[in-house]
Amino acid sequence: MRRRLRPFGIAFDLDTDDRRVLDAAAAALARFPRHAGATGELRLEVRTGPDTVEDPAWPVTSVALSEDRTALTLHCGSGRLHADIAGGRAGAVLPPALLAIPDAVRMIVEGAFSALAINAGTLHAVHAGLVTHRGRGLLLRGPSGAGKSTLTYAALAAGCRVVSDDWTYAVAAEGPERLWGYPWRLFLVDEALGFFPDLADAPRVPHPGADRIKFAVEPPRARRRRGSTVDAVVFLDPDRRLSVRRIEPAEAIERFWAPALPTERTGLPRAWVTGLLRRPTYVLRRGEDPHAAAALLQELAASLP
Repeated sequence: MRRRLRPFGIAFDLDTDDRRVLDAAAAALARFPRHAGATGELRLEVRTGPDTVEDPAWPVTSVALSEDRTALTLHCGSGRLHADIAGGRAGAVLPPALLAIPDAVRMIVEGAFSALAINAGTLHAVHAGLVTHRGRGLLLRGPSGAGKSTLTYAALAAGCRVVSDDWTYAVAAEGPERLWGYPWRLFLVDEALGFFPDLADAPRVPHPGADRIKFAVEPPRARRRRGSTVDAVVFLDPDRRLSVRRIEPAEAIERFWAPALPTERTGLPRAWVTGLLRRPTYVLRRGEDPHAAAALLQELAASLP
């Protein structure tokens, strides 16, 4: 079975012997914009292998990128994925126990695509959330555990629209003018329940992050946005005193790179980041109440020219 998708404009060909792989792609990659300005051709072939005593290992995964950035491998139990970056193609053998978990298949398919596109320099990936208020986009930057998802959900509850709570993407050839996200689901940790009683019935799902289990939240369709301009960059500070202050470019650059993940350090051109940070940049001390922090974000967005 074969299917061609065009996430961000890239021709991505899927070849598989299991329809669940195509279903996973439709639930993930097919939702990205088709006309974002990227070009190129990528290919993923997925075949079914036997179950072993290792399966299903989800959400425990391991990923390794070769030193020369030409190959990437992912292991999940007996499941294996190998991506040939230079050749623009990836192959995977997944056991039935793993194929029976839609989230696992979706994330593996999406991971194969992003590994090929990002490491080839076609897309840039920024570990940040992105929300909009009155047409102004606020990029929320901070390390894992900084509260990006919690603040994103608080902003959503306050009336903002959400582009992403964790990762955003840019078409490399288009510059940093517009970032795209994944607004169809947010993943929050247990601590968020104390601030959002409405999440008490949200489903807990296995997640490959450090927490292993997170709450999956689907924003209302009318409050989702595929992409947005970035009108300001906001760096999150876990300080318990709620405040926001504008910072100079030198501090913004330092704060951007301090929590950068390996894929950002090797994949994001310094000049591209400098261009992104030409926008107004701020530090938001999150305080103890994400609702109050979200209100401060809205005030900030409303004050932007």
